[in-house]
Amino acid sequence: MTATMQAIEPHFFAGRRVLVTGGHGFLGRNVVACLRASGAEVIAPRRTACDLVEQAQVRALLSEARPRQVIHLAAACGGIGANVANPGRFLYENALMGLHLIEAARQAKVEKLVLISTTCAYPQDAPLPLSEDSLWDGKPTGATGFYGMAKRLLHEAVAAYGHQYGFNGVVLIPANLYGPEDHFDPAHSHVVAALIRRYVEATDAALPEVVNWGSGRPSREFLHVRDAARGIVLAAAAHADPAPVNLGTGIETPIGQLAEMVSRAAGYPGVTRWDTTKPDGQPRRVLDVSRAQAFGFRAAIPLDQGIHETVAWFRQHRS
Repeated sequence: MTATMQAIEPHFFAGRRVLVTGGHGFLGRNVVACLRASGAEVIAPRRTACDLVEQAQVRALLSEARPRQVIHLAAACGGIGANVANPGRFLYENALMGLHLIEAARQAKVEKLVLISTTCAYPQDAPLPLSEDSLWDGKPTGATGFYGMAKRLLHEAVAAYGHQYGFNGVVLIPANLYGPEDHFDPAHSHVVAALIRRYVEATDAALPEVVNWGSGRPSREFLHVRDAARGIVLAAAAHADPAPVNLGTGIETPIGQLAEMVSRAAGYPGVTRWDTTKPDGQPRRVLDVSRAQAFGFRAAIPLDQGIHETVAWFRQHRS
């Protein structure tokens, strides 16, 4: 039995039809691949085929596709700039997409819906490691606060539908994702992909130094996208509690240490300098990942190994 299939009942997904929204995105492609490797029949429509903001289109999709499970990955989101510019749109679209899917899935008698949430739903000053029980200890703040609030509403919708209708829904909150096929465009990339591009290009151009923003002291938690996909598929097969569940490693990595890992993986011989006139952002972010053990999930890919793999992928595909 492979790591992907660990803790999944043999043949559970064989011939089982699963609808995956956002199935062509970074995480979605990995979830679709994991499901297909498990024997599932996957339906992954693009937005051009079904706009999830439009209720009639969602109902038609569920009526035609007749899935036994739904995994909701699609989201209206972006970087800090996009969140600052679009707080109303991100709140509206994320709330409506989720609510339409939950109601249509209930009407279509779907066996289970898996909702993928975000760490942006946590209060900014929640104690660390972030425990699912602290989600409502304060409002989500900062540039991503409205996106986080939309996801919180969907957490409550899953619980309410379970209470009133016996609807089987689960909520997963992944840590920061990285891995092959990530977004490496500087305008949209997150920290791991941004550092990989920076150090690979500096190596190729023989630049004497790489300058990174901030002090390098803040810490974050990073989850390989294949581990995240495996956790989602495990939960789809073996979890049936509507209470939110963190998916992560539970390991904090200082950004300075992350930069060293990327520098080594890229073979960069130069010097790294930190521009402390630029902001650091939040000092620490790490999840309590104990609840996910209930359905057999533990992250398996070490960060250093994942970074080497992602650097190699970027070098091969960047053209």
